[in-house]
Amino acid sequence: MLAFGDAAVAEGRPQVPMTEVRESMTAEQRSSLAHLHERRSSPAWLFFRRFLAHPLRLASILESSPSLSRLVAKQISCDPDDYVVELGAGTGPITRALLAAGVAPDRLIAVEIDAQMAGFLRQRFPGVTVIEEDALALKDAIPPEALNKIGAVVCGVPISLLPAAQQRDLVDVMLSLLPPGRGFLAYTHRLTSPLPADALGLAGERRAFTLLNLPPASVWAFREST
Repeated sequence: MLAFGDAAVAEGRPQVPMTEVRESMTAEQRSSLAHLHERRSSPAWLFFRRFLAHPLRLASILESSPSLSRLVAKQISCDPDDYVVELGAGTGPITRALLAAGVAPDRLIAVEIDAQMAGFLRQRFPGVTVIEEDALALKDAIPPEALNKIGAVVCGVPISLLPAAQQRDLVDVMLSLLPPGRGFLAYTHRLTSPLPADALGLAGERRAFTLLNLPPASVWAFREST
């Protein structure tokens, strides 16, 4: 496919520098071009494009809403020096809410398997540790200084869509990062629990629910049953 300038050369016409093209635009045309660029670089547009590439990995065409993000952040309870690990950070709406709720950037670890979204997270949150990794292989990717200092884990991976064996493996990974007796959070679009708690030896409860998310979503807390 020929680019603008290539086509002009191929047809023997003089090339027009792009700076002159922009200068010849009306204010409305420049505004429309800027709006198109802004839309294509927005987190919502990136999330939608990555959903089209990996629908089962994301399980939603839209990133989490501010309402859901705030509900998740409100459930975090740990010491200021503890690390918070977010699995499936996507384009960062939960990440942003966690920071706004007081989690220090250098105490937040965002895990994202998608390379494009991981790169976006690094640009958007320069102080946050971003790990591009499958959550199932997370234990070996956690920075050594954070090991044994993790106070909360938030699961944004659509865990209800995983096969039973992978659900078990992911639960084991999350619990292994936490102190004994501490549980993890998971948010879901399901009306019921995203995990078969009894089968996994877990106790679970729905902590929050919002209609201001598309689709509506719940925040669940899970811990090992006694």
